[in-house]
Amino acid sequence: MAANREFDEIAAEFEAQGFHREAGLLRRFPRTAWDDELVKGMFIAAVSVRDISRAEKVAQQLVKFAPENPFAHLALCLVKLKQGQTVEAAKAFDRALHFASTFPTYRAQKIHWLCLQGKLDEARQVLRDTMKEYADRWEVQRARAHVLVSSEWRAANRLKQAIKLLEQLARLHPKDPITHALLAQAIWKERQRTASSEWRMEKPKQAMRHFRLMARNLPALNFTGIDAFIAWEVANQTLAECFPLLKLNWLLERFLVRWLPPKYFVAVGFLWGTVAILLAIAKLFLPPNFFTLLVTIASLAFIYNRFSVPLLVWLFARGTRDRGLE
Repeated sequence: MAANREFDEIAAEFEAQGFHREAGLLRRFPRTAWDDELVKGMFIAAVSVRDISRAEKVAQQLVKFAPENPFAHLALCLVKLKQGQTVEAAKAFDRALHFASTFPTYRAQKIHWLCLQGKLDEARQVLRDTMKEYADRWEVQRARAHVLVSSEWRAANRLKQAIKLLEQLARLHPKDPITHALLAQAIWKERQRTASSEWRMEKPKQAMRHFRLMARNLPALNFTGIDAFIAWEVANQTLAECFPLLKLNWLLERFLVRWLPPKYFVAVGFLWGTVAILLAIAKLFLPPNFFTLLVTIASLAFIYNRFSVPLLVWLFARGTRDRGLE
């Protein structure tokens, strides 16, 4: 309640200063974005300080700290207006409007990201805060299903909830790869807990169907795309849950996934670049036969880490085309 009062007081102050349009749009901004105490403090500092150059520094720092938060860009907009830089202010205002509309998607991505790292307590907290305002958004419900699938407490009951929710989402969004990946994972986990032999035979068929649909609809990876990265990592997690040979790969990937693109790809390059350097040093001291063995092991490890999941996804996608599944 205190946060809401502060939110409305800021909007009222903008109106008093003549920023009527901005005040009206501010009242429609996501309250969840305003609940971040550091963002709130920096925002108030940026728009309240009288020294314009200092205010701009605070606003720029806020944008760097929280680039997905609409209030960061709104603070920069207001500072630019005070400086008389209307063109720059308009650009910042457009970015604020963009991130206000995409904020639920950003929050859902963050929940998936926390689940991938195994930080379920943080994921639940972000989910609780997000559900207060965006429970009707399908991306948020999909993220909720990821939390349910990942939970160990009352796992059987939560898996049933997740499967029911994901089946509804799959009907509404039949080409969403994350939904199919999570559904395959949930079905596979439920199969392991089911005693009936008939159900144990039926579940793999259902899971395989969703594996194929997941594979067919995965987007192309690039060095900056967060959406594609999250989709591929959820697929990676799902395949590791269902195929024991990939579990070791997921242990490494779970460490690397703490960085989002492009930092993730920098970390991967640093990891294997370090391995190459260590091999080059080892060549100076090791017998040729032993060095050849190390190079072979390192090469196989690299292929396993970087190509096992894409190869399996390609095989599933090919199976989808061959069978004509939609």
